[in-house]
Amino acid sequence: MSKTQLKLIKFKRSIICLVIVLLITLSVEFSPAKVLAAEDIATESSDIYSDYLKAVMDMIKGSYVEEVEEDQLLEGALKGMLGSMDPYTSYYTRSEADVFFSDVEGTYQGIGVVIEKKNEYVFISKVFPGSPAEKSGLLQGDIIVTVNGENVTGMSVEEVAGIIKGEVGTKVTIGILRGNDSKIRNFDVERMSIKINPVTYEIIGDIGYIKIEIFNANTSEFLKAALKEIDAKGIKKIILDLRDNPGGLVDQCVAVAQHFVPKGLITKLEFRSQQLADQEYYSYLQKPKYKLAVLINGMSASASEIVAGAIQDTGAGTIIGTKSYGKAKVQSMLPILSPQAYKKYSDQVGLKSVNAYDLLINYNINPLDSEVIGWTKITTGMYLTPKGNMIDGIGITPDIEVEDTELVQGIDVRNIQKLTKTWKPTLGDEGYDVYNAEKILKVLGYDVDEPDTVLDEKTFKAVWKFRTDKGLYPGGVLDFTTQDYLNKELDNIIMTYDKQYAKAIEILMGS
Repeated sequence: MSKTQLKLIKFKRSIICLVIVLLITLSVEFSPAKVLAAEDIATESSDIYSDYLKAVMDMIKGSYVEEVEEDQLLEGALKGMLGSMDPYTSYYTRSEADVFFSDVEGTYQGIGVVIEKKNEYVFISKVFPGSPAEKSGLLQGDIIVTVNGENVTGMSVEEVAGIIKGEVGTKVTIGILRGNDSKIRNFDVERMSIKINPVTYEIIGDIGYIKIEIFNANTSEFLKAALKEIDAKGIKKIILDLRDNPGGLVDQCVAVAQHFVPKGLITKLEFRSQQLADQEYYSYLQKPKYKLAVLINGMSASASEIVAGAIQDTGAGTIIGTKSYGKAKVQSMLPILSPQAYKKYSDQVGLKSVNAYDLLINYNINPLDSEVIGWTKITTGMYLTPKGNMIDGIGITPDIEVEDTELVQGIDVRNIQKLTKTWKPTLGDEGYDVYNAEKILKVLGYDVDEPDTVLDEKTFKAVWKFRTDKGLYPGGVLDFTTQDYLNKELDNIIMTYDKQYAKAIEILMGS
């Protein structure tokens, strides 16, 4: 089964709901004369525009200095037409659509590492928790020298990634150099379909902190896991951080809201077309069990605003920060048939639609990859908060307004991650733990260059000074004790400079 067929099947249910409503609401009585007149006018107008667009394409092909493919002109026309609507409606080629679906579906095929290049070598800068790479023993800082016995020294990141990738369930052998070792170590790693986790959480005393980066298809699953651990420790106070969250899938943000919003309406979706019925989403929570503080800012948008709006309207929590982005428009992804496929299915089943979903829904036909020229992300509706507020272009005003965090030494302290204590970087090592350690040191005023992933001589000396300042044994290695101290300093940095987070702690501690 092709990728396009799988996507069509996966998104079939939500599209069917819209089409069924459309068919029902079109069951209205018209006089035959009016129908015929409308059809005649529509046909005549359609013919004029079809002839005009064909004439424009002929003019370009006849006048442009170079050879022009019709598919190139067609894609340009589609991008132009769909791009002329609101900022959220656009056309995607098949490759662009694959990237978009990968983001919202929250999965990718691989071994679970981030790789970067330094000089002639590609090295592992990050290993995702629970990934095949972590389970096999690969670490941050490992230099990849061979893949399946092939020397990859000098290759680009893209070339090495292309060799590592492969069919799910198969294994790849990664040969690495670690630290000062001169002998290559080989690791057999199974390729898997890896879920991207958009949820991070931490327990601070009797408060649970949950950050949601985006509402992809995995958000609800990973939120449940976070809440399970929080509940196991008897914690009843939660900070929900939605800052910089651009939104995502409606079903996922509703699933998140259902953990916090009391029984009743979460959001109402209103379609612009009178032919489509509105949709309502509800919570069935009898009584919220958390004291909740929600952080938002100017980049909290769309699905994030659905959650924040529901929490604010129902009094389920306190909204803290700055006014949100203000996007209440909802989009759907629709597959576009190629001209050849359009003619083929028009002849076969009488379909006069470029929307490939119509084939699946009405005729149970799955078009091939080659028969879908691209996809459109198109605005189909607007949503309201439980109290009926329309926040598009307006945003959500926090209950407590607190200014956004300013950069400290050019660094956004909210984006510093705690050191993992999975390895002990030393001089010349590379990895994300080094990157975050340099950020912490720089904010604290130590002499380091612009943070990167390399523990160079300057960083080594800064770590040495930090260790001696803390009464530790002299040295520039980021051992686990040093990482502990840096993590504690990060807690202090966040409380000092992230005033929105500090206000949330204050509100929850006072309850």
